[in-house]
Amino acid sequence: MKVFLDINIILDFLLKRAPFDEDAIEIFKLLYKKDINGFVSAISYTQIGYFLQKFTGKPTTKGILRDLNRLLKTVTVDNRIIEEAIDSEITDFADAIQMASALSITGLHSIITRDKKDFKSSQILIQSPKEFLNAFKNYHE
Repeated sequence: MKVFLDINIILDFLLKRAPFDEDAIEIFKLLYKKDINGFVSAISYTQIGYFLQKFTGKPTTKGILRDLNRLLKTVTVDNRIIEEAIDSEITDFADAIQMASALSITGLHSIITRDKKDFKSSQILIQSPKEFLNAFKNYHE
């Protein structure tokens, strides 16, 4: 199952941002067990790196980013993604790039985010971490 992770889910996990980290930890357990395939946009790394460096320091940040890059598949942001983001009705450009990146993934199940209102789309399922985990659990029972 392919899922696109919004930056907030990754930061919740990496920075242990309570109370959101609990669901993020469960999602990352599924990623590590390869029960799901996680995707991120290439632009995610700049924001993740910024916050990690701010809270953990540069040497730690590079190691975490390297591990993250090995765990997740990265969607390249190219001219087509940028054009789709520009033409999008999503007002926040970074979110528009995230959405365009997600829509480029063949067979994507959903976008997992805590900010569902930022990702308006009738083309793809948008789920909170809790919604995703509940659906995953129900499907696999």
